[in-house]
Amino acid sequence: MRKSIAMSRIKTLLFIISFKFKPHYKSQPLKITNYSTVIFILLLISINSFSQTNEKKEVSKYFDKIVNGEILNINNGKIHIDPYNLKSSHNYYSSKDFIKGSVFYDNQLYENILIKYDIYKDQLVKSFENISTFGITLINEKTDYFIIGEKRFINIDNKYRYPKTITGFFEEKYLGKNISLYIKHTKTAKETISETTLYTEFKVYTNYQLLYNSKFASVNTQKEILAIFPQLKKEIKDFYKKNKILEETNPYQFKADLIKFIDINL
Repeated sequence: MRKSIAMSRIKTLLFIISFKFKPHYKSQPLKITNYSTVIFILLLISINSFSQTNEKKEVSKYFDKIVNGEILNINNGKIHIDPYNLKSSHNYYSSKDFIKGSVFYDNQLYENILIKYDIYKDQLVKSFENISTFGITLINEKTDYFIIGEKRFINIDNKYRYPKTITGFFEEKYLGKNISLYIKHTKTAKETISETTLYTEFKVYTNYQLLYNSKFASVNTQKEILAIFPQLKKEIKDFYKKNKILEETNPYQFKADLIKFIDINL
């Protein structure tokens, strides 16, 4: 019985896909949709028609929503794939597991949804119908901002339209009266071999960007900061001397406190 139901669903999905790609639709703009998700569902359903795990039940629910046209815009995307063989590190911000957060996507706010941020690819990933194993890659251009782990990340391309050399998602670390600080969290990848097994190791890289007079500038070093604010040379150097421990133990907070200090003294 379950097998026949599964086959019936597969036939229905194939009909939907074939209908979407009929020639008479060529005159209309191609709308980005979740065909990769549909194919993915087909594969899952056909793996074992008699085994109804929790994940397959969720997939079945998702199938029903597709047929009934109930899929939200935020669920329209590609399946997120991690092709890496990991040993200790991973390619995500904070955690490789999905955690609750909020996303402003396609002009709509979604709260308390499961997300994670792939900082190697600079992609936001949403849980596939609350299944922890699978995720959907959201479209960057449609993502204005998201909040994860009490940190707010903005799409710098959507918020600031004037010319700039930076792109992608940035953490809003400090928003001041005269200046603001943004942090780019990213990771680099390197392949290593351990006991004949190939692994991918990820290393964290941080880039601090200052917004001042409608321009972005790198503020990763004291030298770069002094070049922007030469009039505060003595004050900035004194700040570094007095906050050496904070700079070593919590560089993110140190930089935010420094920028706030400069903002107050401008």
